[in-house]
Amino acid sequence: PVGTFPRAAGSAPQRHDRGTRRAMPVVSGIELSDADLAAFREVFDLVDKDKSGAIEMEEVEELTKLLGLDLTRDEVELLVREIDKDGNGEVDFEEFLLVMAGGERKGRCGKKDMLRSFRTFADKSLPHGLISTRALTDALVKYCAEDGGLTSARAKTLVDQLKADENGNIDYLDKVNALMPIG
Repeated sequence: PVGTFPRAAGSAPQRHDRGTRRAMPVVSGIELSDADLAAFREVFDLVDKDKSGAIEMEEVEELTKLLGLDLTRDEVELLVREIDKDGNGEVDFEEFLLVMAGGERKGRCGKKDMLRSFRTFADKSLPHGLISTRALTDALVKYCAEDGGLTSARAKTLVDQLKADENGNIDYLDKVNALMPIG
């Protein structure tokens, strides 16, 4: 829900939703709804394995390995320092929001590109917006082959963390809309 994460000094202002008069957090100029916050919280909680309320260096390191990124400890520390606005050595939820909801940056694909990619890999016999866990795993292994890529086991571990339905399908529209609410 809105307002459940702590506000750091100099943190994002809040605007009021005209319909409900509730404060809506504004992160990097983007207003976030309850649904947006809940989706970002879900992703944050997946990475925050020890449920401490912050993502520590070891959790970032584990995530980068899971994603098939072969980063040195120094590179992981630099990554955390870039995100860690208050300098405490870990990434809290608000800092996470600043990165995740910060809009498009150079070198990153946009929402339309992301949706097009999922449609390319999804089985055409499935309803629009769904991709099987198998198809997503195969696509990750095939297209993340550069720089050592993802092994089948790492890709499966990553995909298994997403909530698939009873048929083994993932609602990619929901995931993309949650992580890229704008554009």
